[in-house]
Amino acid sequence: MNRPICVLAVIYILVIIGLHCLGVVFLDYDKVYSSVDKNEKYVGIILDIKEEKDYKTVYIIELQDSHELLDKKRFLINIKNNKNGNNSKNTLEYGDKIEFNGEYIKADGKRNYKGYDYSLYLKTQKLYGSFDISSYKIISKNNGSIIKKEILEFKKYVKEVLRKYLETNEAELCIGLTIGDRSGISKELEDDFKNSNLTHMLAVSGSHFTYIILAVGYFNNLLKRKRLGQILIIIIIILFMELTGNTASVVRSGIMAIIMILSSIFYRKSDIWTSMALAIIFQLINNPYIIFDVGLQLSYGGVIGIVLFNEDIDNSLKKIFRVKNNNKEIKILNKDKVIRYIISAISVTISANLTIIPIMIANFNTMSFSFILSNLLAGPILGVVVIFAFILIFISLILKNVLIPFFILLNLFVKVLIQIAHICSNLPFSKIYLPTPNVFFIICFYIILGMKKYVHNKSIYVYKNIYIRKYASLLLVLIILLNFTFPVLSASKNNLEINFIDVGQGDSTLIRVNYKNILIDGGGSNYADDFDIGEMTLLPYLLDRGIMSLDYILVSHFDSDHCQGLMYVIENLKVKNVIISLLGQDSMELDEFLNVVKRKKINIICVKKGDIISLGDAKIEILYPDLEVINENIKNNNAIVCKFTWNDFSILFTGDIEKVAEEKILTLYKSNLDKIKSTVLKVAHHGSKSSSTKEFLLAVNPKIALIGVGKNNNFGHPNDGVIQRLSDINCKIYRTDKDGEIIIKNNGKKTKITKTIKNRI
Repeated sequence: MNRPICVLAVIYILVIIGLHCLGVVFLDYDKVYSSVDKNEKYVGIILDIKEEKDYKTVYIIELQDSHELLDKKRFLINIKNNKNGNNSKNTLEYGDKIEFNGEYIKADGKRNYKGYDYSLYLKTQKLYGSFDISSYKIISKNNGSIIKKEILEFKKYVKEVLRKYLETNEAELCIGLTIGDRSGISKELEDDFKNSNLTHMLAVSGSHFTYIILAVGYFNNLLKRKRLGQILIIIIIILFMELTGNTASVVRSGIMAIIMILSSIFYRKSDIWTSMALAIIFQLINNPYIIFDVGLQLSYGGVIGIVLFNEDIDNSLKKIFRVKNNNKEIKILNKDKVIRYIISAISVTISANLTIIPIMIANFNTMSFSFILSNLLAGPILGVVVIFAFILIFISLILKNVLIPFFILLNLFVKVLIQIAHICSNLPFSKIYLPTPNVFFIICFYIILGMKKYVHNKSIYVYKNIYIRKYASLLLVLIILLNFTFPVLSASKNNLEINFIDVGQGDSTLIRVNYKNILIDGGGSNYADDFDIGEMTLLPYLLDRGIMSLDYILVSHFDSDHCQGLMYVIENLKVKNVIISLLGQDSMELDEFLNVVKRKKINIICVKKGDIISLGDAKIEILYPDLEVINENIKNNNAIVCKFTWNDFSILFTGDIEKVAEEKILTLYKSNLDKIKSTVLKVAHHGSKSSSTKEFLLAVNPKIALIGVGKNNNFGHPNDGVIQRLSDINCKIYRTDKDGEIIIKNNGKKTKITKTIKNRI
């Protein structure tokens, strides 16, 4: 059957991805960015609450009566919550028209290699950036759609009812399962769902619409008004899409459901491929950037997998679930509903996961082998929770406390779901970290997967001749192994690469030389309590670089902004050796670090002045500390200072040492200053005014200076005086707050430097 709409959709997708890769900006984002005046007053209408935190509330606002390029454009506004007792949170509502002053913040793109692109995320939501609001006043209320206002009021009511009658964790999870609002779900609970491969349950999509259609269809059958019922279902689907925030996966499911219902109304044969193609085309016309939304990719990928492979896998499982008795085959499948359900659930789960494996690894670097068990156990409970919750919510509009026993039962079902997620997330192999696949691997994966599917058509003569079906699985395994080993194979003994990673207000450097990986410091601290720099930035970065093991981790000292991010890395990657100094380093961070290292049975190398770590024709020489401890700012001023050398190239790492330590180092090496002279200097203490004295900089005489510093940090780093002193010695200055990750490559003859952030508006 010819499907021109499907061909058009594929071409449309490829064109958008291709143009994006070439740097083409869709819609009018660049013009909008350049039109925003930070000091101008703006007027806008509140569309929704994006996020509620204890310290701030984030709203979506549509600007009105502004510059023509800004008019009708959507932005985020961040408003700090007041701290006045019970009125601590802001009370802006949908439809409020406000005038505000605030600082415009253009979203960051990638700050590290293959890093998180917040700017692209906002584009997938059709948002143009955010404002930090200093003050606002409400001009008028009730400026929005009455229907939208009622939907949001109902959404608010759903949250209130579930939070009133269910326990805290159970209520927040139930809110996520029913209306897709995950903002209140704890990180631990979300991690359990992620690690047990149940995250899709928190993304309202196809299964939810199935429940709606079945429920409305049931009542419609009682009334025997099929056509009227179908129209009612379409209306309910549209309202439900609004209720759940019109996320990419919800819109995909909603459009496909509506198309199939319309096919029935107009007596047309429905086709799932055409429905999918039309759905993606509609979404791309509205916002081309939606193709980069991970939720959309997983949603379409899962459906495609089910359509392509479910029948074949189901048939294969049915053959396995046959038993023999007295040499006669008994087909228990036709008798046992439980086994039929198990086979159906397993086949759906496997087929959906087959097509989303590369998407999961590319975006989350994880793969779970407990997904069959977790989905098998949790699947039926999800349906019960969603249907039961909505029934109770609607009845509670009329009856109140009468329903308390039923809410207790709902709480029990949700609790069971939480336990399933928790148990499955802690099973062996429930969460395996894998390096980020390259584009070649992803393309090969889908080509081979497609070949395995289409060779089921026995009429395709050429496939039978070259045995593609027989060897496709072997070829797929080979491609996967090559993807994981390619970063190692591509490393060259004759090249050096140094990656000065952007970890915010902290330091972290990756050195790759002679097939060895050395990580110096790991960033940390100065973030929200629920943000682990190791989990969210450093480990993903290493996996993006294809690194699954580290030969050495060197910790300059045990301040949290240098060591905190290393904990998660050590827990989840293979680390052979750690290099530390115990001089003046007593702290909780050191104790925690040593506990993790000893539990993982990692070799500990304690160093002091004069020690050398040999790396073939490269080396790390420990220049400081010596045995005499400096008691002033003890951890910083007894940090490891080391020099990495390879051929004629060298880089000096200085931790957070201050003036007193720099003076001591100059004294130690006054008769041989070449010991500290280096091509590159990692500037001490993030460019603090207490470090980088003129005498020390003259002695090191670097050509390049690297400063690890957080964007808009509260410490005034780097200090203007330090920048001036570096400029005075004609040193090129690179800093992570402005340049993102800095990449230094040396082939033994010349040095090349690349900044991750190249263009800024």
